[in-house]
Amino acid sequence: MFKKIFMMAFVGVMLLSVQGASAITWGTMEVTASNSIAYVERYGIQEVTLTVSYQPAIFGYLPVYAEVSVENSPGWLTVIPSPQKFVLKPGVNKNVQLIMQVKEHDRQAGDSGTVELAIRGKLVTGGVFRQIEEGKISLLVGYNPYTEIAISALQPIERTSPDRELPFIVNIYNYGNSRVIVDLTAEKEPGDWRYVISPSTVVIEPKQPGDDTFPYATVTITLTSPHGTVISYHNDWEDFAIKAKARSEAPYYEYQGGKWVRRTDEIDLVTKYETTAYFMAKNKGFYVPGFDAIIMIAGLSIAGVLIARKKKK
Repeated sequence: MFKKIFMMAFVGVMLLSVQGASAITWGTMEVTASNSIAYVERYGIQEVTLTVSYQPAIFGYLPVYAEVSVENSPGWLTVIPSPQKFVLKPGVNKNVQLIMQVKEHDRQAGDSGTVELAIRGKLVTGGVFRQIEEGKISLLVGYNPYTEIAISALQPIERTSPDRELPFIVNIYNYGNSRVIVDLTAEKEPGDWRYVISPSTVVIEPKQPGDDTFPYATVTITLTSPHGTVISYHNDWEDFAIKAKARSEAPYYEYQGGKWVRRTDEIDLVTKYETTAYFMAKNKGFYVPGFDAIIMIAGLSIAGVLIARKKKK
């Protein structure tokens, strides 16, 4: 019995040390993933668990050096396996965390790409590591939306006189990664000033790779200064505020109950974003009812006098 065991061991050692034995399959690396689909956040980290194992075909006693290699991934995504290299015993499972994070934020929400992985192993004794078949797996990774806007006023403080239109020009910037619909309303109305927001709803595309600036839409807020019904003097400041609410058009997926589910409700910083801009307007000067008509009548009178003088000459 001892002699038989010795001979088997001797044959095994000889096979392990002979390079010509590389045609023999000594085992296979196997890998499975907790999910075949994943979604990454703009500023977050997404992890997928890989389960790696080594299944020997001939001798089941020798461990292997295992390595997880990222063969292909989208250019906008960083993919890191942890751990990347480790020793693995036959028939024992090893969990590897696949860490993914966005590195190019100028990608539009909804973009997706494939992550391809290879798990390779070689025997700790060396020599015939090429006989271990590698394991392969691929994942589909999508980019979830992130919503953010900003209001930039060219001149947030303006001055005018009674009964005059006063325009405020503002730009609404899309700092997110998806197409947004922005609704503008008055959060604080400007007292007895009349106001018009035009347009009150705008659509803004996201920034594209290579663009130097963020996309924006221009909105005009036109105020009409108040006046009395009799001759009056005004010297008043009025403040008001405009609220902009953005809604993303891109779908958002969340991991629930072991699967990715599309959320249909609005979520702060994901599918909606609100911001407020503050303004001040000053109304200063005299108001004379019908003053424009008086100027016109005076002008006509002066013109009539000049014409009469020319005729006398």
